[in-house]
Amino acid sequence: IVRVRMITAPHKGYMDKVISDFAAGTAGDVVWLKSYEAPGMVEAGFMLDLTPYVEKWPDWEKYYPEAKKLGTILGKVYVMPFDIAVLNIYYRKDLLERAGLPVPWQPKNWDELLGAAKTIKEKLPEVDLPLKPWYDAELAIWAAGGAIYDPEDGKFIVKSPEILDMFKLYYDACIEYGVSPPASILEKWDTRKLFQEAKHAITIDGTWCWSEKWGPGRPYEIEDREKVIGYCFFPGPGKPGAPKFASVLRDYGYAINAKTEHPDIAWELVKDLVAPEVTAEWGYRTTHIAGREDAIIGRYAEEEFLVWSAEITKFARPFPLIPGLKKYRDALKKTLMDHLLAEGKTPEECMDIFAELAIKALGRDAVKAIPPYEL
Repeated sequence: IVRVRMITAPHKGYMDKVISDFAAGTAGDVVWLKSYEAPGMVEAGFMLDLTPYVEKWPDWEKYYPEAKKLGTILGKVYVMPFDIAVLNIYYRKDLLERAGLPVPWQPKNWDELLGAAKTIKEKLPEVDLPLKPWYDAELAIWAAGGAIYDPEDGKFIVKSPEILDMFKLYYDACIEYGVSPPASILEKWDTRKLFQEAKHAITIDGTWCWSEKWGPGRPYEIEDREKVIGYCFFPGPGKPGAPKFASVLRDYGYAINAKTEHPDIAWELVKDLVAPEVTAEWGYRTTHIAGREDAIIGRYAEEEFLVWSAEITKFARPFPLIPGLKKYRDALKKTLMDHLLAEGKTPEECMDIFAELAIKALGRDAVKAIPPYEL
């Protein structure tokens, strides 16, 4: 008999605690973490290589290919994916209808997305936030058909036509048309509360919001949720070569402490934690997508929103789990916050600033530009 002691921590600041626990040598044998935070932890030697275990585990073949990528770093498995979270668009049906927009709604491109937000701003001035344009800023790069990393040469991409497209979308939304007031991000407005109160019309957020935020008994419960909230896919810009729809694939999963004295026992615990019945029930309660095909069972299989959300995984991209990812993302966030939003810098200026910040953080040899742009 093995006794398991579970230690919990608040969601806010959770990953900071996980990293500090590993650094202090006080982390548990099995740890729940964000997979895209894992590359730096692998680099620091905190996490056990699970490849020898999954290679002998028949259930590994039941995981979706994209889910497997969420736990694989430089060809080795370090995180056992548990659930998948993807981003989609939510909208208030009542606000779109009052503004004369069609419901159900699915924008075909960025012009239609911005156009709807502009219409809402004009016709419903009481709506404080017509559009929240991003959750993960990289979404627009992928939607434009671009990339943030090239596995062929191992370099991060800091200038490209698609990165410029991304800055243009956010500039248009936040500065040019004002449908996403900079203050909403700089001052950290509670967009989920505004959405609940019908003061926010179109939001990009995660599948988890359907239950965790707006579901019955939840912090921002919306009565008659199915009648009030519509949902659709995030579109590409509508240019040749760009995908029709796009999303970001992210997850939490389980890792094993490299310093555990009982790796085989820890692995047995991980297998129990990711069992299909456990995964399915968690997915149903939180509207996270199951990462394994044999977990579409029970109440999970009966939830209409979950069935629809699973379609997003067909065109969603995971973050490339390589060292330097956090530095790249931090440089992008700083550019958007400090220069596009706070200073109103143009898309071209922002791309130059972003490249400079990324070079400073990662080194010139670790980044590159896609023609016609140069470093």
